[in-house]
Order: sequence, then structure tokens, then C-alpha cells
Amino acid sequence: MSLAMATNSGGIGRRLLGDARASRMFPVQAFHSMGEGLFAVSLVGSLFFNVSVDAARPRILLYLAITMAPFAVLAPLIGPVIDKFKGGHRAILILSIGGRAAMALLLATQLKTLLLYPQAFVMVVLAKVYGVARNALVPSLVDDRDHLVVVNSHLARVGAVAGVIAAVGGIGILELGGAGWVLRAGAVCYGLGAIAASRLPPHRAPDAITGSPVVEATEMHGPGVLAATKGMAGIRMATGFTVFHVGFTLKSAGEPSLLIGSVVGMTALGGFAGTFVAPRLRRRWDPQLMITASLLLVALVASVAALRFHASTALALGAALGLAGSVGRRAFDGVVQVEAPHTQRGQAFAGLETRLEVAWVIGALIAVIARAPDWLGLLLLTTGLGLLSADRLIGRWTASHLPLASTRVAVPLRLLETAEAVAAQGDRQQAVLVALAAADALATIEALPTDEIASLRRRAIEASASNNQEVEDQLIREVHELVIQAVK
Repeated sequence: MSLAMATNSGGIGRRLLGDARASRMFPVQAFHSMGEGLFAVSLVGSLFFNVSVDAARPRILLYLAITMAPFAVLAPLIGPVIDKFKGGHRAILILSIGGRAAMALLLATQLKTLLLYPQAFVMVVLAKVYGVARNALVPSLVDDRDHLVVVNSHLARVGAVAGVIAAVGGIGILELGGAGWVLRAGAVCYGLGAIAASRLPPHRAPDAITGSPVVEATEMHGPGVLAATKGMAGIRMATGFTVFHVGFTLKSAGEPSLLIGSVVGMTALGGFAGTFVAPRLRRRWDPQLMITASLLLVALVASVAALRFHASTALALGAALGLAGSVGRRAFDGVVQVEAPHTQRGQAFAGLETRLEVAWVIGALIAVIARAPDWLGLLLLTTGLGLLSADRLIGRWTASHLPLASTRVAVPLRLLETAEAVAAQGDRQQAVLVALAAADALATIEALPTDEIASLRRRAIEASASNNQEVEDQLIREVHELVIQAVK
């Protein structure tokens, strides 16, 4: 497939995949997913299929332990670069995909040495950099924020198709030439993806003023984002656990590699189906309910598999995991992209991606270390997902009956954001006026003492008359504290 063919496939893509406003991301996502599929095939062939169960466990444990470190450093290092680097989103996409192309070529010669692990470390870091930058860039390519779930579904659909096609081809390359040539093919795909990323329009942040730390912290730790993160982390942990629990169970039972590969294929097929299901569910359900339904789906199928584990239930569980992960991810992205502060979106996604990936690794580590019987592992999975779903449903009912502080003080928060941003630009007198408006808005909600509001106004007039910047800054800080107390 040439780059020109992929780039000029917008009309065909819209007919097959729907009218996605972010269609310029399609070739980037497709080539990156193809490289990702080939990279996964090379690792599975090196660490799992070609060795015994006892030999595979320590190799996988070492790999999982090494992949945990990138997630711990991702949020503080990658987020600020994406947020502050001029044109950062597109540039980071190009660098991350191009870097993966170079690392794939190096890794192709080191699969049988200990250098496999540090080089895989770099590959994982670059993969997460790509994911964070892509999620930060997509909202700037979409005019209607309500369309984000649909756009994310289109991108996931492109990635799923490309990844499956590449993985199938990669299995053939693995049989004919070995894992090294699979990685070399992946390097070509990554390189084409970097070229496609260079053709994206540069990201232009809106002229709106920078959000204040108070509003950013409130939104990123608001009930919506926290609930979505907790639910999605449950899905990711279940995925990590199930992949290795089922994989080792089938391998220990002497099942052919074809069956294990088929379970993985059903997971990919379920993920592809989820890209069609998610937009339709979104028309009827809110994203939080979609995440809860995804958890319940996996719990239901896992309970059936626990009662009678065999090839058909393993395949069904793989499909359910893929469907739940795809639907949940589309809903999760929609929640975060709408509620996260725009100017700190890179940092927001980096921190959230860290939590989700750590959840996946923890689930995988539990499966590899525990060595639980098939029925016991699936019973524990069912119980955990059931409890998490019940907690979300109870929380949803509670939220519908109790007003949330962050919702009640939304207007004062926005006014405070404006005041602090104007003050940062040097116009403190105007900032004080906006801060007083925030205090007035808060007073209508919290019934602040009238003498306190009067004192703020009197001191503001005196500070304005004497041009006392120190007093003006103090007034803004006092309003800041009032709003924080109201949120708490």
C-alpha cells in the first residue's frame, strides 16, 4: 500500500467507515496500527510460542516488569512537552512513529539477546507517546465535541482493520523468515506513518486564555473523569489478566497455538465490532453507562466460562473482552476529551494513560504469578468486575440524587479562571473586577456573609485608586480560597 493510496482514500473511507471529520488521521492510525500488529507478532513469537510454559513465565515476567517503568515516568515528562512545545501534537506524532521505525530495525537484530528488553522498553514508551499525542490532537480536528465518540470509533475501526491485516501477514512472515523480518516489515509501516503524520495540519490552540490551576485540578479530578478512569482501569486490568490466564491455561493443556491465536483474533474482531456498536450506544446512553455495560458484559461471559471452560467459551471471552474494551475506550475518550482542560490536555491524557496501562500490567502480573486453575481465575474475574459494576451503579444513583459541588460552582470557577488568567497577563485591575464577579456568583450559591463581600469591594476600590498591585493580588487569592472551599 502506498502512501498516496492511503492518503487519497478519504472518499472510500467515508463511504465504508462513516463521515469522520478527523479523516486526515486515518492513514496515520492505519500505518501505526500495522506496525503495532507486526511488533506484537514478533514479541509473541519470541517470548511465548517458541518456548515451554515454564520457560515463558520468567521471560514474560521480566518483560512486564520492564514495561511498568515507562508508565511511571510518562505523565511528568511527556505531558509538558506535548502541551508547551509549539506545534507539539503533530511533531510528537512524527517523532514517536519515526522513532519506533528506527527501534524496530535495531530490535530485529537483538531478539535473542538481553538487549531485547531495554529496546522493547523504548518501543513501549514511544507507543504511549503516540497515544497521548493522538488523543490530544483529535479534539482540535473536531468542531463538534459531541462528535468525539464517533470520530474515535472511526479511528479505532481503521486501526483495528489495519492491525489485523498486518498481524495475519506477520504470522506468515514469522513462519517463513522469523521474527526479525516481521520487525523489519513493521519498521516500513512506521516510516510510512511518520510521513503521513507530517501531512497533518499543525495544531493551533484557540486564542482562549490559559486555564487556571484551580479549574484544571477541579475538572481533572471531577466525578465524571474519576468514574470513567476507574471503570476503564477495571476493563484494562481484566484484559491483562484474561490474556495471560487463558493463554497459559490453553498452553498448559497442550492446545495448539492456532487456538491461542484464534482467541487473540476474536479479541481483535470484538474490538472491531465495538467501533460500530459504540456510536449507536452513544445515541441512547451516556458514556458512563457504556463503561458500566462493558464491565457487566465481560463479567457475564467470564462467569459462563468459569462454569465450563473449553475452546468455545475461551473464544467467546476473547470476543467479549475486545467488544468491551473498544466500547469502553470510545466512551472513556469522549468523557475525558470533553471534560479535561484544553490547554493541559496532553498532561491529562498522559496521566490517565499511565493509570490504565499500569492496571493492565497489574492484571497480567497477577495471572502470570498466581497460576490459578482456569475456573478459579475466571471466578475471581467475575467477582471483581461484578463488584466494580455495582459500585458504579450505586454511585450513579447517588449522583442523580445529590447535587455536586463542582457542578454548583461551575460559574464561579470559570470566572476565577478568567480572573487569574487576566492577572497573569498583567491587567490586575480588570482581574480584580472579574474576581469580584466570581465572589458575587458564589454568594448566590453559598450565602456568603454580606460584610465579607462588602469588604472585598471596598478594598478593591482602594487598591484600584492607589494602583496597589500587592493588594489586588491578595484579593484574587482570597476569592481563590473561597471558591476552593466551596468546591470541597
